[in-house]
Amino acid sequence: GMGLKGMGALRGRPCCVRACASKKGPSPTGSRKRDESFSTTRRDVVFALGLGLATTGGSSVALAEEGVAMTPVKSLPKGAKAQQRQEVLGLIKDAIKANVSDDYVKCLKLAFLDAVSYDKGAKTGGANGSIALFPDELKALGLDGELSTTVSQIKKAKEEVERASKFPLTISVADMIVFAAYYKVRSNFIKQIVDKAKDPTSANVILQGYGNDFPPPPLGRVDAEAPDGSSLSLSTADLAQRALGNGLTAGNVTALAACFPTGTLEEVESQLKEIDGKFAFYTKSYQQSRQTVTQTNYQIDFAAGFAKLSTLGAKFDVERYFHPIPKQGLPKKL
Repeated sequence: GMGLKGMGALRGRPCCVRACASKKGPSPTGSRKRDESFSTTRRDVVFALGLGLATTGGSSVALAEEGVAMTPVKSLPKGAKAQQRQEVLGLIKDAIKANVSDDYVKCLKLAFLDAVSYDKGAKTGGANGSIALFPDELKALGLDGELSTTVSQIKKAKEEVERASKFPLTISVADMIVFAAYYKVRSNFIKQIVDKAKDPTSANVILQGYGNDFPPPPLGRVDAEAPDGSSLSLSTADLAQRALGNGLTAGNVTALAACFPTGTLEEVESQLKEIDGKFAFYTKSYQQSRQTVTQTNYQIDFAAGFAKLSTLGAKFDVERYFHPIPKQGLPKKL
């Protein structure tokens, strides 16, 4: 398996699930408090600057034209980039919650099909959004009836992210597909733990003490400009082999069984067990893990597999999501 094993190993670690569980709803100011690992001072300073720009109705361009010294995107300090990334993720999360009503399994299937199309030899395909950008891809797989509504909902969420941003922002469809799957499955993981607890208080204690680490995937995927050249075979064995050929391990593939469009989780696991002894080993391990309250091994290994899947063949340009900020510091001495 991959990742840390055992609940004890997770105690005291910064944890997305734990941070999420400790809140009753989204922060009114967006995502600035979602990442508990940030420096509070830097985060609050940068956010206050951004808020100040928004409330005065001025944009970065307007400020630059008025003679305010601006720090260009390429020169932004790490703290400012991290803050802006979190703000974008907050917008994405809120838009997905409001617009994507299809269940997590459909979102996972879409993300899986987009990414596993990567052809390592030809360097084509991958997590580039083509599955949603070019409808013929889903039609060729015979899955347009099942997943076209999911695609529409994700595109609607993309439009909301871009409307809600205080600064010019164009989110890639590839990122929206990955993060729709990420946020939907993370919510499901929390629900699985809560449902097994005897009462809400116990659930909160479990989540805060033993919540499983499921960090967000990287942001900044670039969309495809043309459909993927290669076609996929929709059999569990062929998809598993393709994933292995793209660098995923047997543990990764088995943990991601819920992503396969070839049946229910249990059906896909049953098919994987027949292919190889390693798949059989991990299937048994994850089925046992899902019976426990915290599902630690299964959820942690799923997170590791999904992180790897979400980068297959992807090209990244996260800086296009950033914006200049006013230069900080004291004026130079005369």
